[in-house]
Amino acid sequence: MKANNKYQKYKYYILKKKEIFLHGLQKSQKLGREIGPKVVLNSLPKSGTHLLESLFFQLPLMRHCGKRTLKIETQNPIESKLPTISSLKKGQFLLSHMQYHDSILKTANNNDVKIIHLVRDPRDVLLSHLNYIEKMDTTQKSHKFIKQYDTRLDKLKAMIEGNKDVLEPFPEVLNKFQTWKDQQEVLCVKFEHLIGPNGGGDKQKQIEAVNKISQFISVKIEDKELNNICDNIFSSKSSTFNKGKIGNWKNVLNDEEKEWLNTSIKAQIKNYGYD
Repeated sequence: MKANNKYQKYKYYILKKKEIFLHGLQKSQKLGREIGPKVVLNSLPKSGTHLLESLFFQLPLMRHCGKRTLKIETQNPIESKLPTISSLKKGQFLLSHMQYHDSILKTANNNDVKIIHLVRDPRDVLLSHLNYIEKMDTTQKSHKFIKQYDTRLDKLKAMIEGNKDVLEPFPEVLNKFQTWKDQQEVLCVKFEHLIGPNGGGDKQKQIEAVNKISQFISVKIEDKELNNICDNIFSSKSSTFNKGKIGNWKNVLNDEEKEWLNTSIKAQIKNYGYD
């Protein structure tokens, strides 16, 4: 969402609540209250959270739980946030940015909650986050922190290094989210596979990703609906939409910035399955 003040944020959340309420009144969503799965859609911020949300708004049986995106940072106490997961009802999905912790997975497993974790090329994540801090949500502390730097390279370096109580170092954040990829009970999906040709991806990989998700949560999609769902997953109307393209870092960064970034987070790029 683009917000320069608290009023704009409040307006956005009111409109979002209205959209969620009306969607939940549809016939299939009402049926989901009886037989639908409980699902958490997790990602590192700026990894395509709203891409997954867009998909789930189109799936049979599924409705938004109506709660704000759940944010869990493991350097802070997490116990008070676990009931948000355990309180999910049948047919509901919850958006989240949860760094990995054993107790989160245990809570999900004990309450029959499925977790889908979306990953994206860390270089595109970093650029998207920088754009969000600079231009979209200017109300946060990190905006003032980044604004003091003149060049893009210096801003990227500041995000890599972080600042206590303002911005967690980006490599540390990547490491804390990475563990989700290794959990057998969690379905890991790549942003680049889900986005499809409208975002520079491949249609077949998109279809495979959607099918994998539907099988994981045991929600059947009719063949005649599949193509229509895929065509409508990607949207530039998202409240936090930037470029939404695959490998945009290659087009935006100059040679010096590319070399520095690839060196700075080399291990994380590899660990996330990119090169």
